[in-house]
Amino acid sequence: MNNKVIINILRFIGLVLLQILVIDNIRFGRYIHPYVYVLFVMLLPTKMSDSLVMTIGFFTGLVIDIFAGTPGLNAAATTFSAFVRPFVIKTMFVGDDIKNIGEPSPFEMGRGRFTIYMLILLLAHNFVLFLLEAFSFRLFGIILIQILLGVTTSAVFITIITSVFTTRRKNILK
Repeated sequence: MNNKVIINILRFIGLVLLQILVIDNIRFGRYIHPYVYVLFVMLLPTKMSDSLVMTIGFFTGLVIDIFAGTPGLNAAATTFSAFVRPFVIKTMFVGDDIKNIGEPSPFEMGRGRFTIYMLILLLAHNFVLFLLEAFSFRLFGIILIQILLGVTTSAVFITIITSVFTTRRKNILK
């Protein structure tokens, strides 16, 4: 098996277990819901086909749904963030810069670009997740609070995870 495939399998298992066993069992407050498993979809290689990324995103969210007891909410939200991902990547890179990136990470993209990339995908994920969960625009104020707090706490956790577990490779684009 390819080394990158093994790394992605281990990354999937680690992030899903972290989400299910640790983060989902910590009470951060009524409106704070961090989601770190989305990092798995964020770090998939840029050369991977968009349909494969969306399929992987769906199954990643489905695994979380099975353990969290949420009927398809995470699958829909993760699929949507996987759908948005190629558009975000293409708008962040000019010309051939994207060919220099193997996987979107802080060390490949630079910390600033990765932060913007991460925040956009987390916003997309949390917007769909919390809107589907409430299934009403009457609760839009609460949904907005959940989105902002969820994105903020998720971004903090993901920044810590990427700082600890990703390796410094090229640092091409800052």
